[in-house]
Amino acid sequence: MDDEDVVDIAMEMDFPRIVIGPHIKDEKLGPPRKSRTSCLIMDSYTLKSVSDLPDANMVISAPTGSGKTVLFELCILRLLSKFISEGRFVHLKGMLKTIYIAPSKALVQEKLRDWTQKFGSLGINCLELTGDNEFYNTRTILEADIILTTPEKFDAVTRYRIKDGGLSFFSDIGLLLIDEVHLLNDPRGAALEAIVSRIKMLAHNLEMKSSPLSCVRFLAVSATIPNIEDLAEWLNVPVQGIKRFGEEMRPVKLTTKVFGYAPAKNDFLFEKRLQNYIFDILMQYSRGKSALVFCSTRKGAQEAAQKLSQTAMTFGYSNPFIKDKEQQERLREASLSCSDKQLQSYILYGVGYHNGGLCLKDRSLIEGLFLKGDIKILCTTNTLAHGINLPAHTVVIKSTQHLYVKKLS
Repeated sequence: MDDEDVVDIAMEMDFPRIVIGPHIKDEKLGPPRKSRTSCLIMDSYTLKSVSDLPDANMVISAPTGSGKTVLFELCILRLLSKFISEGRFVHLKGMLKTIYIAPSKALVQEKLRDWTQKFGSLGINCLELTGDNEFYNTRTILEADIILTTPEKFDAVTRYRIKDGGLSFFSDIGLLLIDEVHLLNDPRGAALEAIVSRIKMLAHNLEMKSSPLSCVRFLAVSATIPNIEDLAEWLNVPVQGIKRFGEEMRPVKLTTKVFGYAPAKNDFLFEKRLQNYIFDILMQYSRGKSALVFCSTRKGAQEAAQKLSQTAMTFGYSNPFIKDKEQQERLREASLSCSDKQLQSYILYGVGYHNGGLCLKDRSLIEGLFLKGDIKILCTTNTLAHGINLPAHTVVIKSTQHLYVKKLS
Protein backbone atom coordinates (compact mmCIF):
# COMPACT_ATOMS: atom_id res chain seq x y z
CA MET A 1 0.00 0.00 0.00
CA ASP A 2 1.40 3.35 -0.99
CA ASP A 3 -1.13 5.73 0.52
CA GLU A 4 0.41 7.19 3.69
CA ASP A 5 -3.00 8.04 5.19
CA VAL A 6 -3.90 4.37 5.23
CA VAL A 7 -0.64 2.66 6.09
CA ASP A 8 2.37 4.21 7.75
CA ILE A 9 5.58 2.22 8.01
CA ALA A 10 7.90 3.14 10.86
CA MET A 11 10.80 1.63 12.72
CA GLU A 12 10.93 1.24 16.48
CA MET A 13 13.35 -0.88 18.49
CA ASP A 14 14.52 -2.53 15.24
CA PHE A 15 11.04 -3.98 14.59
CA PRO A 16 9.14 -2.83 11.50
CA ARG A 17 5.72 -1.61 12.61
CA ILE A 18 2.70 -1.44 10.37
CA VAL A 19 0.09 1.02 11.61
CA ILE A 20 -3.45 0.95 10.24
CA GLY A 21 -4.89 4.45 10.47
CA PRO A 22 -5.12 6.89 12.12
CA HIS A 23 -7.09 8.44 9.22
CA ILE A 24 -9.36 6.38 6.99
CA LYS A 25 -11.04 7.92 3.99
CA ASP A 26 -14.33 6.54 2.73
CA GLU A 27 -16.33 7.83 -0.21
CA LYS A 28 -19.60 7.06 1.56
CA LEU A 29 -18.58 8.75 4.80
CA GLY A 30 -17.25 11.92 3.23
CA PRO A 31 -14.35 13.64 5.06
CA PRO A 32 -11.56 11.58 6.63
CA ARG A 33 -12.57 10.18 9.98
CA LYS A 34 -10.57 9.21 13.01
CA SER A 35 -10.22 5.49 13.63
CA ARG A 36 -8.85 3.28 16.34
CA THR A 37 -5.19 2.61 15.60
CA SER A 38 -4.11 -1.02 15.28
CA CYS A 39 -0.52 -2.15 15.30
CA LEU A 40 1.05 -5.24 13.84
CA ILE A 41 4.50 -5.93 15.22
CA MET A 42 6.67 -7.96 12.88
CA ASP A 43 9.98 -9.66 13.43
CA SER A 44 12.56 -10.10 10.70
CA TYR A 45 11.19 -13.43 9.42
CA THR A 46 7.67 -12.04 9.12
CA LEU A 47 8.87 -9.00 7.20
CA LYS A 48 10.99 -11.15 4.88
CA SER A 49 8.10 -13.52 4.20
CA VAL A 50 5.74 -10.80 2.98
CA SER A 51 8.23 -8.46 1.33
CA ASP A 52 9.82 -11.06 -0.96
CA LEU A 53 6.58 -12.03 -2.73
CA PRO A 54 3.76 -9.62 -1.86
CA ASP A 55 1.18 -11.30 -4.15
CA ALA A 56 2.40 -14.89 -4.63
CA ASN A 57 1.09 -18.10 -3.13
CA MET A 58 3.05 -19.10 -0.04
CA VAL A 59 3.55 -22.04 2.34
CA ILE A 60 5.16 -21.19 5.66
CA SER A 61 6.36 -23.48 8.42
CA ALA A 62 7.35 -21.66 11.61
CA PRO A 63 7.21 -22.34 15.36
CA THR A 64 4.20 -21.48 17.47
CA GLY A 65 4.13 -17.86 18.58
CA SER A 66 6.50 -16.62 15.89
CA GLY A 67 4.01 -14.40 14.05
CA LYS A 68 2.10 -16.53 11.55
CA THR A 69 -1.17 -14.75 12.36
CA VAL A 70 0.47 -11.43 11.47
CA LEU A 71 1.24 -12.85 8.03
CA PHE A 72 -2.46 -13.56 7.55
CA GLU A 73 -3.32 -10.00 8.56
CA LEU A 74 -0.77 -8.49 6.21
CA CYS A 75 -2.13 -10.56 3.32
CA ILE A 76 -5.64 -9.33 4.16
CA LEU A 77 -4.36 -5.75 4.11
CA ARG A 78 -2.65 -6.40 0.80
CA LEU A 79 -5.96 -7.59 -0.63
CA LEU A 80 -7.80 -4.58 0.83
CA SER A 81 -5.30 -2.25 -0.81
CA LYS A 82 -7.15 -2.95 -4.07
CA PHE A 83 -9.94 -0.77 -2.66
CA ILE A 84 -7.63 2.26 -2.59
CA SER A 85 -8.45 4.57 -5.47
CA GLU A 86 -6.88 8.00 -5.88
CA GLY A 87 -5.82 8.04 -2.25
CA ARG A 88 -9.24 7.04 -0.93
CA PHE A 89 -10.41 3.79 0.63
CA VAL A 90 -13.55 2.86 -1.30
CA HIS A 91 -14.89 -0.30 0.31
CA LEU A 92 -17.34 -2.36 -1.74
CA LYS A 93 -18.96 -4.73 0.74
CA GLY A 94 -18.46 -8.41 -0.03
CA MET A 95 -16.93 -7.81 -3.46
CA LEU A 96 -13.49 -9.14 -2.50
CA LYS A 97 -13.54 -12.01 -0.02
CA THR A 98 -10.97 -13.62 2.24
CA ILE A 99 -11.67 -17.19 3.37
CA TYR A 100 -9.95 -18.26 6.60
CA ILE A 101 -10.03 -21.99 7.33
CA ALA A 102 -8.99 -23.45 10.70
CA PRO A 103 -9.40 -26.96 12.12
CA SER A 104 -11.45 -26.05 15.20
CA LYS A 105 -14.42 -23.85 16.09
CA ALA A 106 -12.49 -22.42 19.04
CA LEU A 107 -9.69 -21.18 16.78
CA VAL A 108 -12.18 -19.72 14.30
CA GLN A 109 -13.97 -17.85 17.07
CA GLU A 110 -10.72 -16.52 18.50
CA LYS A 111 -9.74 -15.08 15.12
CA LEU A 112 -13.27 -13.74 14.64
CA ARG A 113 -13.03 -11.68 17.85
CA ASP A 114 -9.54 -10.47 17.01
CA TRP A 115 -10.20 -9.50 13.39
CA THR A 116 -13.58 -7.94 14.07
CA GLN A 117 -11.80 -5.61 16.47
CA LYS A 118 -8.87 -4.90 14.14
CA PHE A 119 -10.70 -4.55 10.83
CA GLY A 120 -14.09 -3.34 12.03
CA SER A 121 -13.02 0.30 11.92
CA LEU A 122 -12.38 -0.15 8.19
CA GLY A 123 -15.96 -1.31 7.70
CA ILE A 124 -14.76 -4.86 7.02
CA ASN A 125 -17.43 -7.44 7.83
CA CYS A 126 -16.36 -10.77 9.37
CA LEU A 127 -18.67 -13.80 9.32
CA GLU A 128 -18.33 -17.05 11.26
CA LEU A 129 -19.41 -20.24 9.49
CA THR A 130 -19.28 -23.03 12.08
CA GLY A 131 -21.71 -25.34 13.79
CA ASP A 132 -22.02 -22.78 16.59
CA ASN A 133 -23.44 -20.13 14.26
CA GLU A 134 -26.57 -20.85 12.26
CA PHE A 135 -27.52 -17.18 11.91
CA TYR A 136 -26.44 -16.70 8.33
CA ASN A 137 -28.17 -16.64 4.97
CA THR A 138 -27.45 -15.79 1.36
CA ARG A 139 -27.27 -12.08 2.09
CA THR A 140 -24.87 -12.31 5.05
CA ILE A 141 -22.56 -14.59 3.07
CA LEU A 142 -22.58 -12.33 0.02
CA GLU A 143 -21.91 -9.22 2.13
CA ALA A 144 -19.11 -10.78 4.19
CA ASP A 145 -15.56 -9.63 3.48
CA ILE A 146 -13.83 -12.22 5.68
CA ILE A 147 -15.44 -15.64 6.13
CA LEU A 148 -13.97 -17.66 9.01
CA THR A 149 -14.85 -21.33 8.96
CA THR A 150 -13.87 -24.94 9.54
CA PRO A 151 -13.24 -27.32 6.61
CA GLU A 152 -16.31 -29.46 7.27
CA LYS A 153 -18.70 -26.50 7.57
CA PHE A 154 -17.38 -24.68 4.51
CA ASP A 155 -17.51 -27.88 2.48
CA ALA A 156 -21.11 -28.49 3.58
CA VAL A 157 -22.26 -24.93 2.87
CA THR A 158 -20.70 -24.80 -0.57
CA ARG A 159 -21.60 -28.36 -1.53
CA TYR A 160 -25.12 -28.79 -0.20
CA ARG A 161 -26.56 -25.41 0.79
CA ILE A 162 -26.84 -23.60 -2.49
CA LYS A 163 -29.91 -21.75 -1.23
CA ASP A 164 -27.83 -20.32 1.65
CA GLY A 165 -25.04 -18.97 -0.50
CA GLY A 166 -23.57 -22.12 -1.95
CA LEU A 167 -21.10 -21.54 -4.75
CA SER A 168 -22.60 -18.17 -5.69
CA PHE A 169 -19.93 -16.18 -3.83
CA PHE A 170 -16.91 -18.16 -5.06
CA SER A 171 -16.17 -15.66 -7.82
CA ASP A 172 -15.50 -13.01 -5.12
CA ILE A 173 -12.80 -15.03 -3.34
CA GLY A 174 -9.43 -13.33 -3.66
CA LEU A 175 -7.53 -14.88 -0.75
CA LEU A 176 -7.61 -18.30 0.92
CA LEU A 177 -5.88 -18.55 4.32
CA ILE A 178 -5.29 -22.08 5.64
CA ASP A 179 -4.29 -22.29 9.30
CA GLU A 180 -2.71 -25.46 10.70
CA VAL A 181 -2.43 -26.87 7.19
CA HIS A 182 -0.91 -30.12 8.50
CA LEU A 183 -4.57 -31.08 9.06
CA LEU A 184 -4.35 -32.47 5.50
CA ASN A 185 -2.55 -35.48 6.99
CA ASP A 186 -5.47 -36.09 9.36
CA PRO A 187 -8.61 -38.12 8.59
CA ARG A 188 -10.43 -34.77 8.59
CA GLY A 189 -8.12 -33.51 5.86
CA ALA A 190 -10.39 -34.82 3.10
CA ALA A 191 -12.78 -31.89 3.51
CA LEU A 192 -9.95 -29.36 3.33
CA GLU A 193 -8.51 -31.06 0.26
CA ALA A 194 -11.93 -30.98 -1.42
CA ILE A 195 -12.31 -27.25 -0.72
CA VAL A 196 -8.92 -26.32 -2.13
CA SER A 197 -9.40 -28.54 -5.19
CA ARG A 198 -12.83 -26.98 -5.84
CA ILE A 199 -11.43 -23.46 -5.63
CA LYS A 200 -8.50 -24.33 -7.91
CA MET A 201 -10.82 -25.91 -10.47
CA LEU A 202 -13.23 -22.96 -10.55
CA ALA A 203 -10.36 -20.47 -10.70
CA HIS A 204 -9.39 -21.90 -14.09
CA ASN A 205 -12.94 -21.73 -15.42
CA LEU A 206 -13.17 -19.32 -18.37
CA GLU A 207 -16.33 -17.79 -16.90
CA MET A 208 -14.26 -16.64 -13.90
CA LYS A 209 -11.59 -14.96 -16.01
CA SER A 210 -12.54 -11.41 -14.99
CA SER A 211 -13.33 -12.24 -11.34
CA PRO A 212 -11.06 -12.12 -8.25
CA LEU A 213 -11.18 -15.93 -8.12
CA SER A 214 -9.16 -16.19 -11.34
CA CYS A 215 -6.08 -14.94 -9.48
CA VAL A 216 -6.92 -16.23 -5.99
CA ARG A 217 -3.99 -16.28 -3.60
CA PHE A 218 -3.23 -19.19 -1.25
CA LEU A 219 -1.37 -18.83 2.05
CA ALA A 220 -0.94 -21.98 4.14
CA VAL A 221 0.83 -22.02 7.51
CA SER A 222 1.63 -24.48 10.26
CA ALA A 223 4.25 -25.19 12.89
CA THR A 224 4.80 -28.66 11.43
CA ILE A 225 4.83 -29.35 7.68
CA PRO A 226 7.12 -32.35 7.01
CA ASN A 227 6.39 -32.49 3.26
CA ILE A 228 6.33 -28.75 2.58
CA GLU A 229 7.61 -29.15 -1.00
CA ASP A 230 4.74 -31.48 -1.96
CA LEU A 231 2.21 -29.10 -0.44
CA ALA A 232 3.78 -26.17 -2.26
CA GLU A 233 3.54 -27.98 -5.59
CA TRP A 234 -0.15 -28.70 -4.99
CA LEU A 235 -0.87 -25.03 -4.18
CA ASN A 236 1.21 -23.76 -7.13
CA VAL A 237 3.67 -22.02 -4.81
CA PRO A 238 6.89 -20.74 -6.41
CA VAL A 239 10.19 -21.84 -4.89
CA GLN A 240 10.65 -18.38 -3.36
CA GLY A 241 7.27 -18.75 -1.66
CA ILE A 242 8.33 -21.77 0.40
CA LYS A 243 9.44 -20.52 3.81
CA ARG A 244 10.70 -22.87 6.52
CA PHE A 245 11.86 -21.52 9.88
CA GLY A 246 13.26 -23.63 12.69
CA GLU A 247 13.13 -23.53 16.47
CA GLU A 248 15.63 -20.66 16.50
CA MET A 249 12.72 -18.38 15.56
CA ARG A 250 10.70 -19.40 18.63
CA PRO A 251 10.27 -16.28 20.80
CA VAL A 252 10.37 -18.28 24.06
CA LYS A 253 12.78 -21.18 24.37
CA LEU A 254 11.33 -24.41 25.70
CA THR A 255 12.64 -26.76 28.38
CA THR A 256 11.49 -30.35 27.94
CA LYS A 257 11.23 -33.01 30.64
CA VAL A 258 10.25 -36.62 29.96
CA PHE A 259 8.94 -38.93 32.70
CA GLY A 260 8.42 -42.66 32.24
CA TYR A 261 6.21 -44.85 34.43
CA ALA A 262 5.73 -48.58 34.79
CA PRO A 263 3.09 -50.06 32.48
CA ALA A 264 -0.22 -51.40 33.76
CA LYS A 265 -2.17 -54.51 32.78
CA ASN A 266 -3.96 -52.61 30.02
CA ASP A 267 -4.15 -49.16 28.43
CA PHE A 268 -7.21 -48.17 30.46
CA LEU A 269 -5.50 -48.82 33.80
CA PHE A 270 -2.33 -47.07 32.62
CA GLU A 271 -4.31 -43.93 31.74
CA LYS A 272 -5.96 -44.06 35.16
CA ARG A 273 -2.59 -44.42 36.88
CA LEU A 274 -1.16 -41.38 35.12
CA GLN A 275 -3.85 -39.22 36.76
CA ASN A 276 -2.04 -39.75 40.07
CA TYR A 277 1.19 -38.10 38.89
CA ILE A 278 -0.14 -34.88 37.34
CA PHE A 279 -0.58 -32.91 40.57
CA ASP A 280 2.99 -33.49 41.79
CA ILE A 281 4.43 -32.58 38.39
CA LEU A 282 2.44 -29.34 38.36
CA MET A 283 3.60 -28.48 41.87
CA GLN A 284 7.21 -29.05 40.86
CA TYR A 285 7.26 -27.20 37.54
CA SER A 286 4.37 -24.75 37.23
CA ARG A 287 5.23 -22.93 40.47
CA GLY A 288 1.78 -21.40 40.82
CA LYS A 289 1.61 -20.25 37.19
CA SER A 290 -0.80 -21.31 34.47
CA ALA A 291 -0.58 -24.83 33.08
CA LEU A 292 -2.22 -26.86 30.30
CA VAL A 293 -2.70 -30.61 30.65
CA PHE A 294 -3.26 -32.30 27.28
CA CYS A 295 -5.23 -35.55 27.31
CA SER A 296 -5.98 -37.91 24.43
CA THR A 297 -9.77 -37.99 24.93
CA ARG A 298 -12.57 -35.75 26.14
CA LYS A 299 -13.31 -38.11 29.00
CA GLY A 300 -9.63 -38.17 29.92
CA ALA A 301 -9.58 -34.37 30.17
CA GLN A 302 -12.67 -34.39 32.39
CA GLU A 303 -11.22 -37.09 34.64
CA ALA A 304 -7.90 -35.25 34.95
CA ALA A 305 -9.72 -32.07 35.97
CA GLN A 306 -11.78 -34.06 38.46
CA LYS A 307 -8.68 -35.64 40.03
CA LEU A 308 -6.87 -32.29 40.29
CA SER A 309 -9.85 -30.51 41.82
CA GLN A 310 -10.33 -33.33 44.34
CA THR A 311 -6.67 -33.11 45.32
CA ALA A 312 -6.87 -29.32 45.61
CA MET A 313 -9.94 -29.71 47.82
CA THR A 314 -7.88 -31.59 50.42
CA PHE A 315 -5.72 -28.49 50.94
CA GLY A 316 -8.69 -26.47 52.20
CA TYR A 317 -7.87 -22.76 52.34
CA SER A 318 -4.30 -23.54 51.20
CA ASN A 319 -5.42 -24.60 47.72
CA PRO A 320 -2.27 -24.08 45.58
CA PHE A 321 -4.38 -23.03 42.58
CA ILE A 322 -6.02 -20.10 44.38
CA LYS A 323 -3.98 -17.13 45.61
CA ASP A 324 -6.46 -15.00 47.54
CA LYS A 325 -10.10 -14.38 48.45
CA GLU A 326 -10.58 -12.06 45.47
CA GLN A 327 -9.70 -14.85 43.03
CA GLN A 328 -11.94 -17.24 44.96
CA GLU A 329 -14.85 -14.79 44.70
CA ARG A 330 -14.32 -14.29 40.95
CA LEU A 331 -14.34 -18.05 40.45
CA ARG A 332 -17.51 -18.41 42.49
CA GLU A 333 -19.29 -15.77 40.41
CA ALA A 334 -18.03 -17.28 37.15
CA SER A 335 -19.16 -20.77 38.14
CA LEU A 336 -22.74 -19.53 38.44
CA SER A 337 -22.81 -18.74 34.71
CA CYS A 338 -21.47 -22.17 33.70
CA SER A 339 -24.14 -24.50 32.32
CA ASP A 340 -22.03 -27.66 32.74
CA LYS A 341 -22.60 -28.73 36.36
CA GLN A 342 -19.50 -30.90 36.47
CA LEU A 343 -17.29 -28.12 35.17
CA GLN A 344 -19.00 -25.68 37.52
CA SER A 345 -17.73 -27.57 40.56
CA TYR A 346 -14.14 -27.72 39.24
CA ILE A 347 -14.00 -23.99 38.55
CA LEU A 348 -14.39 -23.31 42.27
CA TYR A 349 -10.97 -24.91 42.83
CA GLY A 350 -9.14 -23.08 40.03
CA VAL A 351 -9.32 -26.04 37.64
CA GLY A 352 -11.18 -26.43 34.35
CA TYR A 353 -11.42 -28.58 31.26
CA HIS A 354 -11.89 -27.63 27.61
CA ASN A 355 -13.02 -29.76 24.69
CA GLY A 356 -15.25 -29.66 21.64
CA GLY A 357 -18.16 -31.09 23.63
CA LEU A 358 -18.64 -27.91 25.66
CA CYS A 359 -21.14 -25.35 24.46
CA LEU A 360 -19.80 -22.08 23.04
CA LYS A 361 -20.75 -20.14 26.18
CA ASP A 362 -18.86 -22.49 28.51
CA ARG A 363 -15.81 -22.66 26.20
CA SER A 364 -15.63 -18.87 26.08
CA LEU A 365 -16.02 -18.69 29.86
CA ILE A 366 -13.18 -21.14 30.49
CA GLU A 367 -10.88 -19.47 27.95
CA GLY A 368 -11.51 -16.07 29.54
CA LEU A 369 -10.87 -17.34 33.08
CA PHE A 370 -7.63 -19.00 31.98
CA LEU A 371 -6.41 -15.90 30.14
CA LYS A 372 -7.10 -13.75 33.22
CA GLY A 373 -5.26 -16.23 35.44
CA ASP A 374 -8.27 -17.11 37.60
CA ILE A 375 -8.19 -20.72 36.39
CA LYS A 376 -4.62 -21.95 36.81
CA ILE A 377 -4.96 -25.48 35.47
CA LEU A 378 -6.78 -26.33 32.25
CA CYS A 379 -7.16 -29.94 31.12
CA THR A 380 -7.89 -30.22 27.43
CA THR A 381 -7.87 -32.30 24.29
CA ASN A 382 -6.15 -31.29 21.06
CA THR A 383 -8.75 -28.55 20.48
CA LEU A 384 -6.26 -26.18 22.12
CA ALA A 385 -3.33 -27.58 20.15
CA HIS A 386 -4.52 -25.95 16.92
CA GLY A 387 -3.09 -22.49 17.40
CA ILE A 388 -5.52 -21.05 19.96
CA ASN A 389 -3.85 -18.24 21.87
CA LEU A 390 -3.92 -19.46 25.47
CA PRO A 391 -0.35 -18.91 26.74
CA ALA A 392 0.78 -21.18 29.57
CA HIS A 393 3.92 -21.43 31.68
CA THR A 394 3.81 -25.25 31.79
CA VAL A 395 2.39 -27.81 29.36
CA VAL A 396 1.87 -31.42 30.43
CA ILE A 397 1.20 -34.09 27.79
CA LYS A 398 -0.46 -36.95 29.65
CA SER A 399 0.42 -40.15 27.84
CA THR A 400 1.95 -40.12 24.37
CA GLN A 401 0.44 -43.48 23.49
CA HIS A 402 -2.26 -41.92 21.31
CA LEU A 403 0.45 -40.13 19.31
CA TYR A 404 2.45 -43.33 18.79
CA VAL A 405 -0.59 -45.35 17.73
CA LYS A 406 -1.49 -42.71 15.18
CA LYS A 407 2.06 -42.63 13.84
CA LEU A 408 2.36 -46.39 13.44
CA SER A 409 -1.08 -47.00 11.94
